[in-house]
Amino acid sequence: MLTMLGSTDLKMATWMIIALAGTFSISTFGAAQPSEMDFEPFKWKKRLLLVFAPQSSDPLFAALQREISTRMNEVEDRDLVIFEILELGASRMNGAELDPHTAASLRKRFDVSPKAFALILVGKDSGIKLKRDDFNGLEEIFRLIDSMPMRRNEMRHKGQGS
Repeated sequence: MLTMLGSTDLKMATWMIIALAGTFSISTFGAAQPSEMDFEPFKWKKRLLLVFAPQSSDPLFAALQREISTRMNEVEDRDLVIFEILELGASRMNGAELDPHTAASLRKRFDVSPKAFALILVGKDSGIKLKRDDFNGLEEIFRLIDSMPMRRNEMRHKGQGS
């Protein structure tokens, strides 16, 4: 199966596996510590949407999950990797389970209280583009992403069939 992937896809798959192991630091956001995730493999390739909640039954978290599942094509079109970081229950990155220590380190790194809901959008340049403690729908996030120069360039290229 891996032989069918291009070199860029293979590199990204390798980095995703390493990131899931949670063995590197978030170099853009702080110093190296065990169980911290390295966001460097995502830089210039993916946008990150980190969703923090106390548990999966949190109303804002559940609403966001429902909307993501119905708008997955739009999520993927915007190169979004979805992180679901829960205080109670399994945390995930694009559906793959994260190590609990990695999830805790992300919560600490982004200064999110265990009982709080938070939504953080990290751009392809690794900069934080949005940090909210509520959720008003994916449309707001999509509008923000679509207003970014890099995204506008992506849309022009996709429109040309590239």
